[in-house]
Amino acid sequence: MRPTTESGKVNGFGLSILGPENLILGPIVAPDHKLALALIDRLAYKHEGKLRIDTPIHDHLFINCLQERGFEKVSQPPVMIFNCDTLPKRNRQLYGIVAQVFG
Repeated sequence: MRPTTESGKVNGFGLSILGPENLILGPIVAPDHKLALALIDRLAYKHEGKLRIDTPIHDHLFINCLQERGFEKVSQPPVMIFNCDTLPKRNRQLYGIVAQVFG
């Protein structure tokens, strides 16, 4: 799903893939948590099984909204770097990462 502005500019995007146990959501990229949640709602529309999203974001409002939708925090996804002391600065638009379970 790719929501666009009136001028046709892509505002965000999301992907889902049906795995053997879950519908996996990610990546989810959006300018704010409201659009990220709208993408998640649309990608999961009519899915009756389990959902999984790996989220690196520390936006408490976004996390609370996910929990209100029934998501539970199971673990913190690992972030690894090589030949660097710190992570590059992020623009805070990545709400869901491509899950490790994709292989």
